Amino acid sequence: MSGVTAVVLSAGQYTRRFHGLEVLVRQQEIRDAAQLQRARFDAVLDVETPFFFFLDDDDDLPEDHLKTVYRCVRAGAAVAYTDEIIRLPDGSGVETARRPYSQHAHIDDPLLVHHLAVCDTEHAKAAVRRLPRGHYCPEFMLYWELAKSSAAYVAQVGYVWHKKPTGMHKWPCTTLSQMYAVLWAKENR
Repeated sequence: MSGVTAVVLSAGQYTRRFHGLEVLVRQQEIRDAAQLQRARFDAVLDVETPFFFFLDDDDDLPEDHLKTVYRCVRAGAAVAYTDEIIRLPDGSGVETARRPYSQHAHIDDPLLVHHLAVCDTEHAKAAVRRLPRGHYCPEFMLYWELAKSSAAYVAQVGYVWHKKPTGMHKWPCTTLSQMYAVLWAKENR
């Protein structure tokens, strides 16, 4: 067992594996934000390794992913997050640079903690059990709760997001779920 699990939700069969990582696949078709939150949170409860992160089924990790993942683990935080490359449909890529964590920065930029956010499993399971369920962005809420304990920014590319012109990030319910999650966070600092 590697100690770190990539949690993948997929509507179809997912067979990819990544060197040095466990992969937990939950096969399910997602139709709205509440289903996404339920599927993500239920998957967290099934993780058996000390750490995990969410990996979208159509995205990638860089070749040196283990180096980055273990830098996140060594950061010793409840959640440690990285920079990412946004790969556009034309094949070009844009590297995003995050910044150190603060609640104010997270409220201002709900995607501050985004792709490749390595979570401490026990802290995450406890958070998932107490978080409200509904049409909320699950990642924002989970990372918000974990960061209350501790958050670390690892300034290294850890994720390749294949941003397509269609997809869940374009669904109106996704935008609304982020807004609802931010409103919830403002009330739960």
